[in-house]
Amino acid sequence: MSHTKHITRNKDHLQARADILHHIREFFWQKGFQEVETPLLVRLPGQEPYLSPIKLSVHSDKKISHDMYLHTSPEYTMKKMLGSGFGNIFSLCKTFRDYESFGGAHNPEFTMLEWYRVGGTMFDLMDDVEELLKVLLAKIEKLEACLPVGKVGGGKRETGNGEPVSGFKRLSMKDLWQQTIGINLDDYLAPSTMFTLCKQRGYNVQDDESYEDLFYRIFLNEIEPTLLEGTYIIHHYPAPMAALAKMSETAQGYAERFEVYINGMEIANAFTELTDADEQFKRLEAEQHLRKQLGKDIFDIDMDFIEALRHIPPCAGIALGIDRLAQVLLGVKNIDDVLVLPMSKM
Repeated sequence: MSHTKHITRNKDHLQARADILHHIREFFWQKGFQEVETPLLVRLPGQEPYLSPIKLSVHSDKKISHDMYLHTSPEYTMKKMLGSGFGNIFSLCKTFRDYESFGGAHNPEFTMLEWYRVGGTMFDLMDDVEELLKVLLAKIEKLEACLPVGKVGGGKRETGNGEPVSGFKRLSMKDLWQQTIGINLDDYLAPSTMFTLCKQRGYNVQDDESYEDLFYRIFLNEIEPTLLEGTYIIHHYPAPMAALAKMSETAQGYAERFEVYINGMEIANAFTELTDADEQFKRLEAEQHLRKQLGKDIFDIDMDFIEALRHIPPCAGIALGIDRLAQVLLGVKNIDDVLVLPMSKM
């Protein structure tokens, strides 16, 4: 299909997507958040072990080459802004990740909404997410003729698998494991115990697999499929899976992290932010080690980011995928249909 035909076929979706962005901005402006711009090009990318930044060279007028990366998230820059005295802020920006699928729920270039609440916790962000979705649903229902015939009817919004968006259900990760597979996650918060559990459940695991890899063997195969219907906030992740989050003071061995699922689609990831600079440095060193084990490029730790954490106030932050949110709100199964020119059509 030609570029023009792709755009024409998805014109209704793209117009509705523009309205979604408009209403998101209005939502945060009305709450007193300041919209900020962050650079797409950074010298030092994040350390997340399972993400691959896109590298490129930038040349000065003197023909001097500088190695740079397209950012995988505006997080580090936004935290530097918080450490410099900014209050509640949000960003709507393009982000980039290499080795992503082309189509489905992925595209190497995508749009992210990220916001930070000074003095807030992950529970405040849960309230934000629920309120934002309700506002968007109400607004979009009024945009008649923007959506394809059959996607909206009877006052309900359909998601990609045809189920209506329902009220949020909040569940701790511990409770989710207990309810779905009868496992007390408290007993499996270390790599050694999770390794044993995976072996017991028939997974062919390797001795050098990380805790996160082991966790997701069970989660993706046995637990995530139970989230296909409904709208969920899954909170309190095991500590090894939250390198940028504050540890919970009430649930030992867990971190204040949550993810948002709408009918099986993971659309957001949030934390009560870790603001201890020395602890953050240690965790990033551990992530460097894991990247090395995984055969990925190793990056220097951004010491300006670490320094910013010495001045950052208590806060909470969340990243929400706009393209996936548009899929959910518009009842679209393929991310390509909410993008002007997806990678699969290049």
